[in-house]
Amino acid sequence: MRASRTVKSATPSFTRAVLRTSSSTHRSGCVLIAAVNERVRATLRLSIAFLCLLCLAHVASARALEVKITVASVNPARVRVEGRRDEASTAWSFLNTYAGATNLAERIENLTLYDESGATVVARKLAPGEFTTERPATRFAYELKLDPPAFVSDTSHVSWLAADHGLLMLGDILPLTQNGAQVELSLPVGWRASTVETNKAEGKFDVTDAARAVFLVGRNVAERRERVGGMTFTLATVGDWAFGEGEAADAATDILKNYAAMTGGVPSERAMLALVPLPQGAGNLWNAETRGSTVVLASGRLPSKVAALAQLNGALTHELFHLWIPNGLALEGEYDWFYEGFTNYEALRVGMARGQLTFADFLNSIGQAFDNYKAARGAREISLVEASKRRWSNSAALVYHKGMLVALLYDLTLMRQSGGRSSLADVYRELFARHKRGGKNMDGNRAVVELLALRQGVGEFVAKYVEGETEIALAPLLEPFGLRIEPGGARTHVGVADSLERSQRELLRKLGYNERLGAEARKLHEKLKRRQSQ
Repeated sequence: MRASRTVKSATPSFTRAVLRTSSSTHRSGCVLIAAVNERVRATLRLSIAFLCLLCLAHVASARALEVKITVASVNPARVRVEGRRDEASTAWSFLNTYAGATNLAERIENLTLYDESGATVVARKLAPGEFTTERPATRFAYELKLDPPAFVSDTSHVSWLAADHGLLMLGDILPLTQNGAQVELSLPVGWRASTVETNKAEGKFDVTDAARAVFLVGRNVAERRERVGGMTFTLATVGDWAFGEGEAADAATDILKNYAAMTGGVPSERAMLALVPLPQGAGNLWNAETRGSTVVLASGRLPSKVAALAQLNGALTHELFHLWIPNGLALEGEYDWFYEGFTNYEALRVGMARGQLTFADFLNSIGQAFDNYKAARGAREISLVEASKRRWSNSAALVYHKGMLVALLYDLTLMRQSGGRSSLADVYRELFARHKRGGKNMDGNRAVVELLALRQGVGEFVAKYVEGETEIALAPLLEPFGLRIEPGGARTHVGVADSLERSQRELLRKLGYNERLGAEARKLHEKLKRRQSQ
């Protein structure tokens, strides 16, 4: 699975925050006005009026684009984009590469620019997605080809249209902007749109951050809403699945509640899961991205309900945590090792807590991650921080698999050093409390490394295995915790030691170990080994 490096949450919107603050200030001002003389009243009125003007100016500046997107055709898949930007410009840029998907700007056709009077302004192409004009332009119109991507791995990352549904992601549809937009969608008859963006009127939306906005559109878009703490969660689906809509919603909300309890809160006021069938088919494959407060899961449709639910739960247990990490944090930069690799580990823990995975499944995943890590590391070890910088070139496997192994070893080390009183879950809770979105932005690597190393007895571990280039020798690192590498076999199998000290037993119980089930698993493993040797 490839997930986006998106780090900004689309909700709660800045506009709503401004309006709430303005309203609260106004009520407080009314109380004060009743208790002071006329001169002070006049001063307060002027101050409040000035603040309101500032708020209105900020709201206006945040809406840098006014745009109408029309689905002109689904076969071929085409949309027409028409709009206006607040400030005239001679430089026009469009997204060309995103999360491994390339040549996105080459989908643009018939780009026409106009000045404020409506006169045509000639645009000259400098490079894919980059245009310049001799004089400033404010208005634009163009067509965009939105055929489904050729590769499954791109499906959740870019805009596309199929015969009866599709995804519209403003980040690769509109001219690049760091601000919001007022968006009007013109869809085919019988189609509707589902999004976390504010719906101002029929087909019209107030978008806080255009780069993070996602719209699921289609003929039979179904919505189901649930509450998770202070967050409204929407499940938006298209098509028929082997499982029921209620079963999917129950799985998602249960996972969200687990993460809310672990982190101490919800990441935003609203969140959405857009569940769409892969236009390429491919029943046993899925691809996901969490962009802002929207999780897009593009999945093949398995005929077996059991298999389909298992695939759904596995995908959601990882992907929904991205609503918190990184999208709910005021952190920036390339700390993918943490929000992907450590998330893989936490997803396994939540899977065990929900009864979706056994402890044996958990250990098998650790063994598989170690094999993948060894295959990916190459001739020279690199740090997790460095691997994150190279993620989209050749180090994605290290980000996920080495990151997951380091998360396990860190959690075990922290639990042992603290006598079981502290764990990685406590680090997440403090991280979310310190750096929740809305605060001052900080470098993600610095903030996370400092917080991980802050716990007693783990500073050296963090220096060696996160910042440093120390190779993971799994067998000796697991041994102090009562785990071992089972001998024999082409793949790595992690098991529980035959004899456990009391402290090891208690630690493994906190990890999810059940002694009775563990003994049965060891017997089964021995039986399988004997069969293989015969």
